Amino acid sequence: MKVFRLTLSLALVGLLFTQCLKKDFPHGGDHLPAKMYTVTVENVSANYMFFESGVSSIPEGASEAGPAHPGESFKFSFHAGSNHKLSFATMYGFSNDGFYAPDGMGIDLYNSGSPVTGDITSQVMLWDAGTQVNQMPGMDNMHDGTDENGVVQLMSAVGDGYDYGMVGTNLMVTLDYDGNSMFTVTIDNLPTTTTGISPVTWVVHTSENPLFEAGMADYDKGLEDLAETGNASVLGDYLSMNSGYVSPIAPVLWVIHDKDDRPVFTENNPDYGWGLELLAETGDPSELNTSLMDNGYTSGVSNMPDIAGGAGPIFPGDKYTFTIEAKPNKYLSIASMLGNSNDEFFAFGDDGIKLTFGNAVKDITSEVMIWDAGTEPNEYPGTKTSNEDVEGGTVRMLDDGFPWPEASQVIKVTIQKN
Repeated sequence: MKVFRLTLSLALVGLLFTQCLKKDFPHGGDHLPAKMYTVTVENVSANYMFFESGVSSIPEGASEAGPAHPGESFKFSFHAGSNHKLSFATMYGFSNDGFYAPDGMGIDLYNSGSPVTGDITSQVMLWDAGTQVNQMPGMDNMHDGTDENGVVQLMSAVGDGYDYGMVGTNLMVTLDYDGNSMFTVTIDNLPTTTTGISPVTWVVHTSENPLFEAGMADYDKGLEDLAETGNASVLGDYLSMNSGYVSPIAPVLWVIHDKDDRPVFTENNPDYGWGLELLAETGDPSELNTSLMDNGYTSGVSNMPDIAGGAGPIFPGDKYTFTIEAKPNKYLSIASMLGNSNDEFFAFGDDGIKLTFGNAVKDITSEVMIWDAGTEPNEYPGTKTSNEDVEGGTVRMLDDGFPWPEASQVIKVTIQKN
């Protein structure tokens, strides 16, 4: 009987306490102390050296890979933005280690924001790879020159006394713009040429000297194979492994809010005009942060990478770490521009995520998506030309048919209650 009375008494106390809470604290957890959380946003994207690359190995009109003989041509297409350059290489077939290529800087693909088109043959030169001693060019060349252990230099500077013909009478290289950041290059091996040419290895890049540097030894990445045997695949494989989309992550805006709030955006609705457009197009979260605070929200910006240095975006391997304070039952939303895009940004769903995390570090990357702000038309990922057109669309999950990476391939987000 005593056990029963004790149990009943405890139950009544619990009931009265619960009723007291509901009566005296009608706003749920607002009376409880705020909790501190540490959030980390990391750029985990691969740090590729080049943008796009490939090998053109089948001459136009042919059915299988091989050289382009006099009167034949190679053609290849690629995407490029206003800061990109093009480099390529193809063997001068009747030589020991000669190859055609632009200089190490590559060919500019835009001029003051406008695509370059037309005959670019004047930017192509005949080079000596410096890997094999030259012999008389021609069909009788046995390609058995001894190792040279030299440097890459213009064939005209070698002074071997051989006649390789003029680039302009051997080749014609043209550049066409197909629209939507796509270019096509045609390398015609002219009927007047003195040699066949090998399959072409090409790369779109921003860095200098992706294939070689004049006056320096071959990089040993496959240019020797191309220049001596016409095998473009070794160099092509190296470039392919090191080519891809790379993007910085812009400073992160964060905001604390209630369950039913959508402070940053509402899916499938136009941008509020509070500053999301500026964040998504330029990476600047300051206008949106001010608007949120003016509307009574607790918000802030994390713009200091953990590495030494000033404020700015984070690149592969960098991260932001910031602390937030929130009462129980509150929600967190974030927004950060996918830097190498027109108007794409990282965020949770429009209603954010509930702050119910424990003391262990919790990976919440799966909650992050890439969103399209609907304010500027999209382009091929990474090209980001000077497109200033107004889209007039709605904020929506990114799904435009372009080969964008998954959010988790670029960003990692963790949270921990302190």
